[in-house]
Amino acid sequence: MGNDMSKLTQKAAIALAAGSMMAATPASAAIFEYDMTNGDVLTINTDTQTGTWTGDKIDVTFESADFATFEGGANPSFMFTLSDMTGTRNIRGTDYTPTRENGTRFHPWMMKTTNDGRINLWSWWGDPVIAGDYVRGIGDYRVVDVPAPGMLGLFGLALVALGLGRRRRKAAAAA
Repeated sequence: MGNDMSKLTQKAAIALAAGSMMAATPASAAIFEYDMTNGDVLTINTDTQTGTWTGDKIDVTFESADFATFEGGANPSFMFTLSDMTGTRNIRGTDYTPTRENGTRFHPWMMKTTNDGRINLWSWWGDPVIAGDYVRGIGDYRVVDVPAPGMLGLFGLALVALGLGRRRRKAAAAA
């Protein structure tokens, strides 16, 4: 009966490891980073569905559920609706925030590519409105991080295999 229990435990461990690997399939999450031609840096995180745009004249963060499907690339083509945007844009030495009316936006916030390959942060800035869209060209592109949760499943499987091997050696030594 002890041998049957050992086999049952072994099968359960293998099933658990296989289940862990299936649950931890590799994600398509990534952090895409664009160096703009004016020195700004645009970052889009598909996992957290957030982004930042920082530079000498802009420092904003934003959110969009649309980021989950972003695939990046040196010449991306997209139009994302932003659900939130905070931060500032400097215009002629003064910082302005994205325009809101009574705590809510009244001009849609979007980020989209233009026909000539630039990226447009589509918003009004200031209250009253001082400026409109923030448009910059893409200079360089890179993927900063591609998490691989599938590796966690492989690590778990390796731990199970090591544990079973140790148990087998102990049982053989005791016999």
